[in-house]
Amino acid sequence: MLRKLTFLLTTLTLLFTACSGTASKSAPALEASGVIEATEIIIAPEVGGIVAEVFVSEGSNVQTGDPLFRLQNDLLEAQVHQAQAAVESAQAGLDAVKTNLDLAQVNLEAAQAGLQAAQAQYDLVLQAARTAEYPERLANWQTNPPNTFELPLWYFTKDEKIKAAEDELKAAQEALQDKQDAYQSVLTDIGESDIQAAEERLVNARAAFEVADNLYQRRIATNNGKTTISDYVKNLHDAAKSELDAAQRAYDQLLTTEDAQSLLEARSNVAVAEERVQTALDRLNSLKTSDLSPTVVAAQATVSQAETIVKQGEIGIKQAENAITQAEKGLAQAQAALDALQIQKGKLTVYAPIDGVVTTRSIEVGELAQPGMGALTMAQLASLSVTVYIPEDRYGEVTLGQTATLMVDSFPDKTFPATVSYISDRAEYTPRNVQTKEERQNTVYAVKLHVENAGGNLKPGMPADVTFTP
Repeated sequence: MLRKLTFLLTTLTLLFTACSGTASKSAPALEASGVIEATEIIIAPEVGGIVAEVFVSEGSNVQTGDPLFRLQNDLLEAQVHQAQAAVESAQAGLDAVKTNLDLAQVNLEAAQAGLQAAQAQYDLVLQAARTAEYPERLANWQTNPPNTFELPLWYFTKDEKIKAAEDELKAAQEALQDKQDAYQSVLTDIGESDIQAAEERLVNARAAFEVADNLYQRRIATNNGKTTISDYVKNLHDAAKSELDAAQRAYDQLLTTEDAQSLLEARSNVAVAEERVQTALDRLNSLKTSDLSPTVVAAQATVSQAETIVKQGEIGIKQAENAITQAEKGLAQAQAALDALQIQKGKLTVYAPIDGVVTTRSIEVGELAQPGMGALTMAQLASLSVTVYIPEDRYGEVTLGQTATLMVDSFPDKTFPATVSYISDRAEYTPRNVQTKEERQNTVYAVKLHVENAGGNLKPGMPADVTFTP
């Protein structure tokens, strides 16, 4: 209603000024009327909560950054504490994986030192093995081969000799298996259980006799002419000899001459085959000299094992580094979540965005404030404006930046400077409810002026008269 009355007052003033201008030869000064306006800002919280404190009242003058009111949000506080705990946990996890990395580095250094020691030992063993092999290699060039060999000793390489020795060992092992199978076949034909029992008795009797005979052959001193010990040894020897003879007779009675010969031959074949295997194995081992000697091979195995430990240490380092990267990301995420909640918590207290005056207050302590809900209204009284309307035939007399003087009824003897800040480029009809064609000829343009309110005398809503400076 106030805007309609102001607009009507402005229109009547302009019409009166226009009529007076037609009677005179020169146009009078351009005058118009309007209402003082101020830029108003609605203050609303960005987060919800219970109003805990309100620091201002209507009419309070505040500066930018002054607290206006504070909200309380227990759920948000709990979330902040939870996020802080998450950050501390993530930091502890990061510290733990960093410790694991330090341990992994120590382990790797120890593994590398072990590898160096193993490599040094391998080099020493290999050098000693090659030194020991030197006379044999030299003899291969200086010694004539046996008459049965037509080629010199150096003719075949070591690898070829080792391969031949391995083949011979394999053949000897196969021959041993064949002889053992043949021996088992003879036992089966004769009667395996009976012959094994007889052989077991005979071998046991032999072992007992060898012990008794060894004692009997010794010179055992008598004790003051007494022969108690000598008699005991003789009796022991006689008993062992009797058992040996009985076992031999039982063994001989069990076997016929043909069976005994077959069994003896089978056993001798097994014995020879076993010795062949051992001889072939000895020959193979004798060829494994220098870098193929058992000591060198063992040292090489130690080096390989140390290399494996070093690789495991390197893998441990990478795993620890990856764990640190993941822990750092987790800490960053937890910190970001905490920062976001801290920002929301900081918004529980609302501060003045501008210098101004609180014109309305819509909240009280204990109320629930919702995000975006208007709580306070502030106005900037240091910089005001007034909007007036000028007739179309005086439109060309107003320019942007043009100065003017302003008067209000509250201070009739005082003027205030104003500056044109806006000129509308669209005409408006006055009055607005136009009914006739003639009335539509009366058009006006809105002009907005900026007014400095240095003394703070001007207030929003005051009617004002503006006189434009030519």
